[in-house]
Amino acid sequence: MTTMPIPDRGAVDSRQYRFAFAIDAFSAVPADFVLPPDIDAFDAGVFLPRDDADWLGRRKYPPRILLLRGREVLIVPHPAAGEHPVRIPLDRIERLEWGRILLIGWIALTCDGGQIRLQYNTRSRGPVEQCIKALQDRWLPPTPTNLTLFAGAFDVPLDLKFKYARSAELLAGETPLAQFFQPPPAADLVLLTSRRLFWITERRKGRYERYGTVSRSARLTSVTGVTCVDSKLAMLFKSGDSWCIPLREEQRQQVQQFAARLEGGL
Repeated sequence: MTTMPIPDRGAVDSRQYRFAFAIDAFSAVPADFVLPPDIDAFDAGVFLPRDDADWLGRRKYPPRILLLRGREVLIVPHPAAGEHPVRIPLDRIERLEWGRILLIGWIALTCDGGQIRLQYNTRSRGPVEQCIKALQDRWLPPTPTNLTLFAGAFDVPLDLKFKYARSAELLAGETPLAQFFQPPPAADLVLLTSRRLFWITERRKGRYERYGTVSRSARLTSVTGVTCVDSKLAMLFKSGDSWCIPLREEQRQQVQQFAARLEGGL
């Protein structure tokens, strides 16, 4: 992981910055960004550089700043983008998607007003991961639960890639309660914890991605049901959306036990 110095606040154009960096004070905010006037404090933040130019000089997204402030996420685009800042109360976020495939990274927040998607280059992923973990920790606070560890929760052992992904994903104080793992290729890991339901997969738009994963987290209170029919595991949400995982025949018995556990614990 590359550690980059924070650019000088007097720099002229932050659109030239190529690396993400942590924003832990107002002095770290690039001088050409304009924050809303009522922002007098924040708890954590990160600068996300703009997309690299293609061969025609086009870029898919501008530089942005993501700030965590109390019970709110604030997303501020570079003024040249012509976009307005977006403010999202944490209590409105139903799901968070976090993708990291080679140099392509993205964060998607789904709430009652739609979805906000932030892309970034993973060459400087450390500051991004620190900020998103802080966001998740604030969004999914530890809460008392009557759920206990399911005796058959971890029957299928994880491979090395998913052991690391699971360990990296868990938050401080988060207790795993039950999991379903479908081995590779195109592996899937669904985990019920004391704080959330999350799914780590090697699938992106139905395609197997060998060199990366996509993780999706949901608040337990947003899950309305779990079904296992027609060789698919589906988790349903209040918004009407769902997560749908295609299953292999040999996983049917395990996934049915896991689905019953989810239904009993939600």
